[in-house]
Amino acid sequence: MTSSIISINNLSKSYQGSAVLKSLNWQVAQGDIVALLGKNGAGKSTLLESLMNLREIDSGELQLWGKPWKDLPQSQREKIGFVAQDTVGFEWMRVKEFLAYLGGFFPSWDADYCEHLRAKWNLEEKKKVGDLSGGQTQILHVIQALSIKPELLILDEPVAHLDPNMRRQFLSELINLTCDTNTTVIFSSHIVSDLERIANKVALLIDGQIEYYHEIDQLKSSIAHLKISADGPLEKEDYFTDTINWQPHSGGATATIARPINQTLEDFQINAKHSTEFTRLSLEDWYLEICNEVD
Repeated sequence: MTSSIISINNLSKSYQGSAVLKSLNWQVAQGDIVALLGKNGAGKSTLLESLMNLREIDSGELQLWGKPWKDLPQSQREKIGFVAQDTVGFEWMRVKEFLAYLGGFFPSWDADYCEHLRAKWNLEEKKKVGDLSGGQTQILHVIQALSIKPELLILDEPVAHLDPNMRRQFLSELINLTCDTNTTVIFSSHIVSDLERIANKVALLIDGQIEYYHEIDQLKSSIAHLKISADGPLEKEDYFTDTINWQPHSGGATATIARPINQTLEDFQINAKHSTEFTRLSLEDWYLEICNEVD
């Protein structure tokens, strides 16, 4: 049985009386690469910063490797890599000095691998951190996080400023790392197509809770847009209970299957009482359907 690296029970966090995380429950198994999705303001950064003990939670239980942060030994904390959404500090340091300085805090830091990534991604070693562009700054912090060969890697919008070619190189390197080290990764990004390339699970944060948490392959085998034909407007029937965005119209209705179902889409189509057509959805289309849910 695969053990949970992250275990969260009834976690709540509010800011100035406004609840951001609401009795959130979540388990992340070792070796998983999890795409964390959610609208702006959904609480993704708050959740990730809580995992890093950068935010004090109001209530609930949060454990890493079966221990709360206060009981987590330093040797275990050193196995966590983190790239924040906004990275500031050390502007006076040169790139090479920055990487060596931070790497020195992690016994697992691989100096040769770090230098390989710096050269591969054309980051000038003598350039000051404060003179880097937004994309270069992101890559600098990504290099630092990857080169410690972490057991747990938490990435909060790490590629927002990167061009498509650099994002592709980063994703390829991330895949190689996770294959070599069995690293568990939580990856928050609005670029869903990137996440779809590398993640094996997807978690969707809605209204302060993880409302969807599925194996991506299992999910993608089910999610689809439906067109149901009838002689007139069709109200939702029991067979379609688990669909969302049900929209009656003059010739039947349209809807979306948004969760894994216990039959193939072909069988779902055959077993429906009404003539039903389906169009499979990408992970990005699925995300947008849920974000625009109307029922």
